[in-house]
Amino acid sequence: MTREDEVDALLRQVPARYRPVVGRVQQTALGRLLTRTLTGLVRIEPFDRAMTLAAQAFTSVLPVIILIAVLRPRRPDDLGSVIAEQLSLPPSTQETLLESLPEAAEASASFGLFGALVVLLSATSFSRALERMYARVWDVSRPGLHGAWRWLAALLAVVVALAIVRFTRGVLGGLPYHVLWQAAATAVVWSVVWTLVPWLLLKGQVALRLMAAGGIPTGIALALAGLSGSIYLPIALQAGARQFGALGIAFTYIGWLFVVSMIVVVGAVLGHAAARDEGWLGRVVRAEHGVPEPVAREPDRPEPVS
Repeated sequence: MTREDEVDALLRQVPARYRPVVGRVQQTALGRLLTRTLTGLVRIEPFDRAMTLAAQAFTSVLPVIILIAVLRPRRPDDLGSVIAEQLSLPPSTQETLLESLPEAAEASASFGLFGALVVLLSATSFSRALERMYARVWDVSRPGLHGAWRWLAALLAVVVALAIVRFTRGVLGGLPYHVLWQAAATAVVWSVVWTLVPWLLLKGQVALRLMAAGGIPTGIALALAGLSGSIYLPIALQAGARQFGALGIAFTYIGWLFVVSMIVVVGAVLGHAAARDEGWLGRVVRAEHGVPEPVAREPDRPEPVS
């Protein structure tokens, strides 16, 4: 049974009295989009993809943030404060983090030039996981080592975007309705990032316009998630730090990264579904661009978390 057959079997479980309604909905643009998105999600196993991305982000993006904090501390003893600020930790949990970190001078000496290079190179595992996911969603071949520099560029794009989002929050914080302005700015930043990053990783095999069909919904969803996270994360981080210390902070962030990664995965599938729509939605998304034809591929072999 194919993935499409599994989705059809699932839809057939709908009670008989609701099937005419479901049939009519499936004939609409929204219905076709939802059905194709559901089919795409079943095909790529989204929970496994999201968990892989979350784990890789935790072991890739976070060390880069720590490296930046080590190289540019505010004061010799201020490493923990810089990292806590970059991670948006509430004051109640900063003390737990400070107790588990060395002083800035000691951390900087332990990194060194070679350590910094190792961190950057190993951090590309996040970009490679993204590349595998997007290649699977769009059914295109992976560029592989021929596009290795793109892994580092994609990683740096995400890190820079995090810094820009934080900067805009500080700048817009004093404006009326600042929460709405901050959410709008966050949506714009992440929409650009999640349009350009997959296009870059796939070496332009999919047109930038088609990538925007997934990048824009992803950016909007991440902005909305950020609003809810500003309420949820301080409470969860405080509870985790109180019960498990620094380990509790790590557990909480991994859980939140899973939510963020799921948004990225669903956004990618949604963009692919919109691009392949047979109706007006697909014509608007595609314009003069075509969707790449599926390529024959072997089952993905997940890389170990580095």
